[in-house]
This record gives sequence, structure tokens and C-alpha cells, in this order.
Amino acid sequence: MTNPSSQTEPAPSPPSPSEAHRLPTKAFVIYIATFFVVWALRATVLIRIDESITSGVGKNLYSNAVKFAIWVLPVFITLALLRTNPLTYLKLTSPVNKRGLIVTSLVVFIWLSLVLIGESFLQGKSIGGLLSAKAPLWLGILAGVVTSPIWEEILFRGFFLNRLNESLSFWKSNLISAFLFMLAHVPYWVSKNGFSGPVIKDMVNVFLLGSLFGWVMKKTNSLWPAIGAHIANNFLSGLIHG
Repeated sequence: MTNPSSQTEPAPSPPSPSEAHRLPTKAFVIYIATFFVVWALRATVLIRIDESITSGVGKNLYSNAVKFAIWVLPVFITLALLRTNPLTYLKLTSPVNKRGLIVTSLVVFIWLSLVLIGESFLQGKSIGGLLSAKAPLWLGILAGVVTSPIWEEILFRGFFLNRLNESLSFWKSNLISAFLFMLAHVPYWVSKNGFSGPVIKDMVNVFLLGSLFGWVMKKTNSLWPAIGAHIANNFLSGLIHG
């Protein structure tokens, strides 16, 4: 009679290729927590270094270099260690869904138009007056808002959202990544203005924007349209608020 305990147990099936190259959930949570600790320290304590730089260009270059080192470089290193092509995973080389691009461009245009109308109403100015006053500064504002949205989209939509979507539905993943996106802005805002009404307003706005950018990436199958929408939003914000 064969002893059941002596029978060889079947070997566990190997992980699928997607699972083999997926950042484990525990490691992903640690990654997020580490990022927020480092970024909160940078946005509250080490921000004094930025404030000590008198040159506007120098401050912008330094700020973007630090942001790249904290937000982007670890993403590429992590994906490389997982033997995953970072450009493919982050949807930086994916073909753009043209129909999705048309739909999302229209939605983003409507969103930005509503923001502009709302701000003109709140400031008691016409839309033309709100924009024309800053016309000579347009190129400078655009140059100042191009880089940061790329770094932010790579981390939050390219990495966080795509990794979450490997385990959760898209909309759950999108809302979580949008919440994290909002949370990344809070330390600096609160350290400067406290937990005030304007800060709460900005939190809601950034959460909605994060959700919108995630949806844009989903519909277009590419991170670039989300980056474009993010740049357009920041450019309009720069025009309105200076």
C-alpha cells in the first residue's frame, strides 16, 4: 500500500509572465510610503533651499532636478529591476488611440473653459482681460510649466495607476491614484497656508484633475495626452494666477 505522505506533491505552477514582472503588493505599498515620507520632507523642510535661490531660472532648474530624482528616477530603476521596459509599461511608447484622443481633447477643452469662466466670474474680470494682461509672459509661463507635469504623470498615472490597475478595476485604481496625487500636494500647501478653505478647494480640484488625467490615459492608451492635458491646465493656471 502506498503511503500518501510519501507521494510527491505536484510542483507549484510558475508565475505568468505578467506576474513575474509585477512589483509585489507589499513592495508597492512600501514604495508609496517611502515616496511620501521623502517628498513630505522635501516639500516642508528642504523647500528652504529652493526659497534661497534668487534666480527664477535657477530655482526652476533645481526644483525640476530634485523632482526628477524623487519622482521619476526610482520608477525607471524599479521597472528595470523587474526586467520590464519602462517606456512600454508607462505607456510612453504606446500607439495613441485617435478616437480616444478626439474625445478626451474635447472633454479637457470643456473642463479648462469652465475653469476659465469660473475664475473670470470670481475675479470680476472678462475672459479676454484675464488672459490678455499676461500675453507678454505666455512663453515664460509655458516654459515654466512643461517639465513638472511630465514627472508627475510618469509617477502617478504611468506607474501608480498602471500598477494598481493590475490588481484592481480601472476606476478604483484611478480614484486611488488621484487621491495619492492630491496627497502629494498637501504637505507644501498646509505648511504655507494651514488647513484652510483655499487649501481644501485646491485639494478637491487636484483630485478631480488626477481622475481626469487617468481617464485620458485610459481612453487614449498613452501617457502623452494626459501629459498634454496636465501642461495645458498648469499653463492656464499660470495665466490666471501668475
